[in-house]
Amino acid sequence: SSGINAEWPLRPGEEEMAQRDLMAAEEALEAAKAADDQSKIAEAQRLKKEADERSRTSKMIKRLTQAIQSRDVNELETTISDAKKKKINGVETYVAEAEDLVNLLYAGMQLENACRDRSIEDIETAIQKINDAGYEKVLAKEMNEAELLLKKLKRLEFLKRQVMELKQQTIAELKSYSKPPPVVKFVMTATFLILGHNAKDIKQWNQMVVLMGKTGKESLKRRVQSFEPDNISWDVAEACQEILVGMDTGSVADVSAGAAVFYIWCDGMVEERLSLPIVIPKELKDFRRASIKREESNKNLTKGRTVDVLSRRSRSRDRIEAPVSKPAGRSKSSGKSPAAGTSKSPAVQRSAAQRNAAQSKSPAAQRGAAQSKSPAAQRGAAQSKSPAAQRG
Repeated sequence: SSGINAEWPLRPGEEEMAQRDLMAAEEALEAAKAADDQSKIAEAQRLKKEADERSRTSKMIKRLTQAIQSRDVNELETTISDAKKKKINGVETYVAEAEDLVNLLYAGMQLENACRDRSIEDIETAIQKINDAGYEKVLAKEMNEAELLLKKLKRLEFLKRQVMELKQQTIAELKSYSKPPPVVKFVMTATFLILGHNAKDIKQWNQMVVLMGKTGKESLKRRVQSFEPDNISWDVAEACQEILVGMDTGSVADVSAGAAVFYIWCDGMVEERLSLPIVIPKELKDFRRASIKREESNKNLTKGRTVDVLSRRSRSRDRIEAPVSKPAGRSKSSGKSPAAGTSKSPAVQRSAAQRNAAQSKSPAAQRGAAQSKSPAAQRGAAQSKSPAAQRG
């Protein structure tokens, strides 16, 4: 675009100045009406009208400039429509700039759609419109890409046309081989691999002869005509490239004119496919993302378990290495502290005293006490104190 493009057309603060002038004009008009001065009222009304026009113009210019900067078609069309409906003066240049940008964006989108559809006719039409409008410099990158694609598509169309123009007797010549020359077999093997057959289904020449003999939609020529290079998998393209290595159109044509046509088609298809980016299916992308998330989750889980085990080991080691303090006053002979009994609470001590008192009053305790006072017990005690007992 050759005009304003993305530059801000107003001086800094001009929109605010226009708004302040409008407010001042409105205040002057109110004051003139209050004073009932007709000359001042007329002057204030004129100033208010001018300020209002400047304010509307500055706001619309700002909207148009922002729409141009956004390069959004919907926003541009809405702003252009508003500017025309409100009949705002002083924005004609900006409206023309916005309209020019809308036309430019539509031309670019038309070219993009045509390239995506891989339509030779649509690409040529879009390129012609861009040239007629003078947008070729602005859309130089898109034009270069479109022209390269157009050249490739025309070449592929030529290759298809070559196959379609093959006479039936030429294909019959290929079928007539009972043991074809290696070059012919290699070329036709690559042809059927590109068309989607498995290698095991075309391992023998008679299997390929059957495929060449099909008619209708399954005929070889019809299948070649409707085939697109992006239907070839990357692995198949590389395999066919290896099959055809060392060959050229002249050497194949010396053996078979029909095989030479299929060689040209195969070579063009392989070259085109290998020039395209590798397209990863959505299912494979989802599977890879899920696998990565699962691996990260497992790593985090393993890391958490490792930290937990190390933490437990550290606590166990701390308990093992911690010194055991011996209570003060421990007896070497019995291993009991003399003050061990005093460590009991008063309630425990009272309970023990009550149990001892109860036991001392029990009948068994009283019988034991009575027996210790009996004459027999006293004689036993006396005998234990006699000289004979002491000598014994």
